[in-house]
Amino acid sequence: MAKSNEIKRLNPKGAETKYVGHEPEWNFQPTEENRISSFANAFQWYNYHYGKKDAKDMLCHYLEHNNRSKDAKLMRGIPDSQIRVTPAWVCRMTLLGLVLNEHEQSIVDEQISGMLKVKQEKKREQSEVDADTAVAKLTIQDHLREKVSECCGELEGMFDDFVVAGAKMSADFSPIKLMRGMNISPNMTGTVSRVWELRLAEFNEVLEGVDADLVEGYSHLSKNQLKQCVKFCETVINDCNSYVQLKKVERKPRAKKAVSPEKLTRTFKFLKEFEELKLKSEPVVKLVGASEAWLYDTAKRKLIHVMSDSHIGTFTVKGSAIIGFDSLTTVQKTLRKPAEQIKAVIGGGKPAARKAFEAIKATETKYNGRGNENLIILWAW
Repeated sequence: MAKSNEIKRLNPKGAETKYVGHEPEWNFQPTEENRISSFANAFQWYNYHYGKKDAKDMLCHYLEHNNRSKDAKLMRGIPDSQIRVTPAWVCRMTLLGLVLNEHEQSIVDEQISGMLKVKQEKKREQSEVDADTAVAKLTIQDHLREKVSECCGELEGMFDDFVVAGAKMSADFSPIKLMRGMNISPNMTGTVSRVWELRLAEFNEVLEGVDADLVEGYSHLSKNQLKQCVKFCETVINDCNSYVQLKKVERKPRAKKAVSPEKLTRTFKFLKEFEELKLKSEPVVKLVGASEAWLYDTAKRKLIHVMSDSHIGTFTVKGSAIIGFDSLTTVQKTLRKPAEQIKAVIGGGKPAARKAFEAIKATETKYNGRGNENLIILWAW
């Protein structure tokens, strides 16, 4: 197989390349005499740095590279424990230029076919009930985990397509639509978001440029493309949070009387008046059903801009917390001149308030939604 220009050598983070060397390349084909030893050295390198999860990714990459996207999708759903690492290493080696002979290629094809049959055989074994043997059924948790695993595979495929397309975000990309279509359990979305939180941290580390090895590993992506990868990760994480909130709203509760805004907000902590800046709080009931709000923490001098989740439309109050807000767009800034800056924000309409807030030169931080005895409600609508 010809070596693709898109295939980059692996550069494991923290790897002891000084002692074990870099990923083997195959610019020159091994002779019959040294073929076995060349393979053995390559296997030793991959076994040193990678495990079965990485091997599965390599197999999927190989299948996609050879226009077998359906097989790649099926491979992503196979448990890591069923993955055979040796054919995975060989597949990776072919992407870097190794040319297999007919016998070697047939062995690799046979081993891949064997792994792909795992799922079909598993389903067939469950459907064929022997008259004298009781077949153990999968638990509900097993089904939920399997569905989440498939969802993770779909998102991985989306990300691969995204990178191949030049790392350009599209309005059609909607993780929450995928999760709704697969009816993922809200309790399982943490599994999905944790994967992308790790990726987000890695991409941010690449942009900071502190780790030279990590920067080299992503050298095939431009700075703008890396920023788009960060946006991709943030979209997945934010949609995971939105999906949980959405399922809470969609869940059909038992018939009961509607709770009044006064009752919903009776335990929400806030400050009615702040004499120092002549600020008076809006009625707390205005937070119920609002889509946007401006809050001010008088103790920490934090101006908070609360935005509702775009998939839900409004936020509300539960106990002493605001729920249903967008965790990505809801931010807070520390004010150096509170009197002037607050006046600039609440002195006009919505667009003017947002523009004034953007003009404040301070680091944006996340807001956890909690009320407190120092919190003034400036605006809510």
